[in-house]
Amino acid sequence: MKKGLIYLGLCILLVIPCNTIKAETLDEYIAKAEKALKSSQATKQQKQMTEEEKKKALAEKEEITKTIEQTQTDITNLETDIKNLEASIENKNKEIKEILKFVQITSGESVYLEYAFGASSFTDFIYRVSVAEQLSSYNDDLITGYNQDIKSLEQKQKDLAAKELQLKEQQQKLNELIKKLSKEIEELNDTAQSYDAEYKNLMNYVNLLKSKGCKGYEDMAACEARMTPPAVNGGGSSGGGSVTGGGNAKGFYIPLTNGRVTQNYYGKSHNAIDITNYEGAPVYAITTGTVITISRNQSCGKNIVYILHNVGGQMYTTVYYHLKTVNVSAGQTVYYTTQIGTQGGNPSYDSCTSGSHLDFKLFKGRYLKDFFSLTNGPHMDPRIWLTQLPAEGKRFTSR
Repeated sequence: MKKGLIYLGLCILLVIPCNTIKAETLDEYIAKAEKALKSSQATKQQKQMTEEEKKKALAEKEEITKTIEQTQTDITNLETDIKNLEASIENKNKEIKEILKFVQITSGESVYLEYAFGASSFTDFIYRVSVAEQLSSYNDDLITGYNQDIKSLEQKQKDLAAKELQLKEQQQKLNELIKKLSKEIEELNDTAQSYDAEYKNLMNYVNLLKSKGCKGYEDMAACEARMTPPAVNGGGSSGGGSVTGGGNAKGFYIPLTNGRVTQNYYGKSHNAIDITNYEGAPVYAITTGTVITISRNQSCGKNIVYILHNVGGQMYTTVYYHLKTVNVSAGQTVYYTTQIGTQGGNPSYDSCTSGSHLDFKLFKGRYLKDFFSLTNGPHMDPRIWLTQLPAEGKRFTSR
């Protein structure tokens, strides 16, 4: 009664039309969400490519991706060869300088004759001549090898430059293909979800709220307050940070301990960053958060984990696609040290990928509340938080 009087008094004082203020209940939210999902799906279907066009596009993307992977391997091998050649040249250079210094001190190659004729016996003489010949031959071989190493190094450097150019051209070709496709459809994204999958996620989220004690007639804001994750302290200007307050990370961490960035975020045409290590590599949450829902055994994406984060009072959602296994459950609080699953993406069990990798997305707001579709949602470049990530095509060795 008191609360009602206070509310009425505030309405009079603030000249607010009281009958227009109405909280959204959980039941009302479900009805609105279902309507929004149906509308989103209808839009997708209007812009969808034919199956034949999609197969052709995905096949071309797969071939380009394979070429990029092989080129990157070739570059890594060439870089190793160049380092080994540089070390060999340096060692030979030092050895040649030492021999030249010795010859100069002993007044030329006549030292070999003096050495031979200084023998105490004929047997000793034969031995010394043999040693002198070997030493002279070694000098010639050393210089020949030195020159060959230099020529080989020059060729390897040319090969490396050509491979790097090839990698750049192939990456550009892939990006142009994706941009071209994005004009024909809303997005040819290997992580776009079907209506059925998104509806199932919605109901999983609703059931999670109900498991927290939320009733159909209860205020939705009050329900979601029970799902608000612990706040992340500090900003995301750099990776790393210390752990305080029961595992509350101050920074944001790469979800894999090492690997390579295979594709950057390109906005609507590719609203994620692709990172790869080996199939089965552990995948971690990038910072403190609460698991909202999990899509399991999807034909496209396999297992997908959605985590809600509270950064300075603003909610964000991170999404981890192509997981082979999942180690967390809905409603669980996670930290940057929490392994949420393992990297998957093998085409044998994931229909929309050409190779094992993790597809990582970042959105502003709560998934299934502020937005539903991962295609149309308010996606952001994950590098806003993961500033320690190397450039596209480059490797990293720590989080």
